[in-house]
Amino acid sequence: MTTRTRAVIAGAVAVCVAIVFVMALSSGSDDGPATFLSKDEQSAIQVKWTRTGNDVSGSLSAAQITQAQAQTEIFSTAPAPGTIQQQTAAFTGTVRDDSVRLLLGSGTQTNRVNGRLDGDTLELTIPQDQGVLTRRLKPAGDGDYAKAVQQIRDHEQQRKVAAKAARARKQRADRIAITRVATAFQKALSPASQDDPCRYVTSKVKQNVRGFDFGSGRPTCTNAIRESDAELSKPVAKAPLGVAAIKFGPLPPLTASFDSGPDGAVVTWRPSPDPASAVDDSRRTMFIEQGGRWLVYRCCP
Repeated sequence: MTTRTRAVIAGAVAVCVAIVFVMALSSGSDDGPATFLSKDEQSAIQVKWTRTGNDVSGSLSAAQITQAQAQTEIFSTAPAPGTIQQQTAAFTGTVRDDSVRLLLGSGTQTNRVNGRLDGDTLELTIPQDQGVLTRRLKPAGDGDYAKAVQQIRDHEQQRKVAAKAARARKQRADRIAITRVATAFQKALSPASQDDPCRYVTSKVKQNVRGFDFGSGRPTCTNAIRESDAELSKPVAKAPLGVAAIKFGPLPPLTASFDSGPDGAVVTWRPSPDPASAVDDSRRTMFIEQGGRWLVYRCCP
């Protein structure tokens, strides 16, 4: 289910967002209480109603695993990805033949719901940002929804454990690759080296380090990077060979933005920072993975 689907239920329960949520509910033609459920590994929807003739009343409950979303505001109130969101909304409505019409909420905070019966199956049609999603709800017992939510929680926990193990395996391999590239880049920064440091940087770094002065005096990428490093108080080219530490995580963007930059790694060059010093003057270089290769993302003033 999308953010739009959650908003419909939230608007009916609390007072927040009003969005059209189309669904179909059916318990057959029998009067009395009925419970229906649709579930998968990431979401569950339960409908409980009591039918008297053509009239129905009851509640709709939904649980889902939240997905990562692009941040569009400075302060985001969206729940963290991988958490379970649960909501419940009351409704009243009518069932005539196979047509279902429901009204979620009350007063000014209401949402019209339409659907259809298919035997003892309830068909739920949920509007999406593009098109609709149809969910079919089957007859269920009173405790089946709680079991479904627990199964979703267990599955998500297993997924997180597996993902964490996969990240650890990849980072072990990436540390080896980054160390190799970083060391080669450090060697190539020396004017005496026959290697080209520009082999180990992104195209954006090549463009930025040369500047925008298109003229005969515009330096080559190789010279520009070496000269930029030489101007530092502690040039990387003159530091002990190798890296002291590698830290993975999101990098800052190259331009001013509220969004974080790409995921990557920050290399701290040798020697290691002095833990007894109040000032950390160690040199660092950022790397990102592009096309299966680790390259310098930002290196030079």
